[in-house]
Amino acid sequence: MNLELKRHKLLGILSKQRNDLELKKAEYNALGVPFEKIYSELNCNEDELKLITSELYTADEIGYHNAYDIVGVFAKDNGLSAFANKKYSRIYWKRVSDLTKNAIQIIIPVLSLLIAFIALSIKIESLNKTTDNKLDNLEKQVIELKSELDKTKKKIITKEIDTLSGK
Repeated sequence: MNLELKRHKLLGILSKQRNDLELKKAEYNALGVPFEKIYSELNCNEDELKLITSELYTADEIGYHNAYDIVGVFAKDNGLSAFANKKYSRIYWKRVSDLTKNAIQIIIPVLSLLIAFIALSIKIESLNKTTDNKLDNLEKQVIELKSELDKTKKKIITKEIDTLSGK
C-alpha cells in the first residue's frame, strides 16, 4: 500500500480513537493508540511506520503519546482536519492520475507513429503490386511486339526471296 494511503488510514485510526474518547466510547481511556495496534492495523513494521509518521509529525498532525501505559501516537487538530479533508488520499490519487496522464502522453504518440508506419507500409506494398502489374503488362506487350516484328521480318524476307527468285 502506498505511504499516502497508509498515512490516511493511520489518521483514520487516530481520529476514531480521539472521537471515541471524547464520546466516552473508547476501549481504553487514553488519547493515543499503541504502536502494536498501529502495526497490526497498517500491516507494517517499525521502519515503515517511521516513514509513514515522519510527514505527519512534520505537518504537526500527530503527536507522540506516552501516558496511561500506552506508548504510541495521537491525532492533533491538524490531523483530524487532514483526515476529514482526505489530504493524503487526494495526494495519492493525484499522483496516480499524473502517472496515468504521463503514460498516456507517451503511449499515444508511439501508437500514432506505429499506425502511420503500418499505413505507409501497406501503401508502399500496394504501390509495389501496382508497379509489378504494370511491368508485367509492359513485358507482355514487348513480347507481343517482338513476336509481331519477327512475323513481319519473316514476311519481308519471304517477299524478298520471292521477288528475287521471280515468283
